[in-house]
Amino acid sequence: MKRLTRRDFLTLAGAATICGAVAAADLSGKSWWERLPEQVSASPTLNPPGHWAVEALYYTSFSGEGSQNCATCHGEAEEQLPVAYCHIPHTGKYVRCSLCPHHCIIADGKRGLCRTRENRAGRLYSMAYGNPCAVHIDPIEKKPFFHFLPTAAAFSLATAGCNLRCLYCQNWNISQLTPEEAQNTDLPPEAVVRGAQGGGAPVIAYTYSEPTAFYEYMLETSRQAHQAGLRNAVVSAGFIDPEPLQELCGSVDAIKIDLKGFDEGFYQKVCQAKLEPVLESIRTIYANGVHLEIVNLVVPTLNDNLEQLRSLARWIVSEISPDIPLHFSRFFPQYKLDNLPPTPTETLDKAYQIAQEEGLRFVYVGNVPGHQGNNTYCPKCKRPIIVREGFTVLEYHLRGNICEYCGEIIPGVFWADKPPGGVK
Repeated sequence: MKRLTRRDFLTLAGAATICGAVAAADLSGKSWWERLPEQVSASPTLNPPGHWAVEALYYTSFSGEGSQNCATCHGEAEEQLPVAYCHIPHTGKYVRCSLCPHHCIIADGKRGLCRTRENRAGRLYSMAYGNPCAVHIDPIEKKPFFHFLPTAAAFSLATAGCNLRCLYCQNWNISQLTPEEAQNTDLPPEAVVRGAQGGGAPVIAYTYSEPTAFYEYMLETSRQAHQAGLRNAVVSAGFIDPEPLQELCGSVDAIKIDLKGFDEGFYQKVCQAKLEPVLESIRTIYANGVHLEIVNLVVPTLNDNLEQLRSLARWIVSEISPDIPLHFSRFFPQYKLDNLPPTPTETLDKAYQIAQEEGLRFVYVGNVPGHQGNNTYCPKCKRPIIVREGFTVLEYHLRGNICEYCGEIIPGVFWADKPPGGVK
């Protein structure tokens, strides 16, 4: 396979603008290299280990030689740990990562739970910089964002790696790999921006796996995207520490959080994570004025208790805002939970009703095409103001963020007039 260099990509992105090879209207889900002109032989390639390694942000380094003080690496809150906890001899240089709540303590030559951050002689490096393994142009509704530039094309990318271990992950074939195990493309931040511009996509979306795992790449790309007049949207589980999230909020425009469930036991058992840091992330995003939407994948027998779903909706209303869009998505069996059935639509119907009863004004049902919960309804006049079929917008009845029927203000980030593309 031919290696697609940075110069090749920038040339092709420009050509795509002229010949329409990566047109915004082409939302087929194919990778951008699959939509290049036939005469161009371009395909992704496997990057050599460490090809795009850059020094990571948010970590501390220390030497363990001769140290018997567990708190040196485990922190003051863990000073009372038994000596047996540190059963590995303290030799060499360690780092403690502070990007996410796992706070991995990483020995020299090893990586954290995300599989992308590696300790090299006491310095932490991101191995997921500029080497995405998935690049597509998607409708923004696929993320899903329903109150953020409806119909917009989103130049979407992901690298391998994730700091969660969700048993039902739909993208486990990339999220549970190291960057070296994936088929990657040489795509530094400036090339991502050119690709979005050439593809007619006003939004760059960091999605598919877990963007926290490629934090440095996302942060730099989002900054360059803003300089070029593009928007940035993040699709994340929200398992990230407050300080890096605060920095990220200064460079992105929208964040969708997968709130996996409203139960600590579910998070630990099914996702190998914790609930409270995710709730704190939601608070941080909202406080920073970044557009926020929340998705809850309803998994039969695991997080579909109706009282738990009611508590989730009640928490959003009381601690965040009744205007936050909440999506209940249908589960389909996959990865390590292929023994479970799909979510019954009756369960989603009840969740939809419960969330509205608790005061949420914009509730949606996902993965059920044709469901009334695909549409946006004006909370005042109750008429459908955005009608959807799957990821396609069929009708759009807003002028800016104003309902064209009754003049109610609809929270979100909307087009100044009608969206491009001739939606009626």
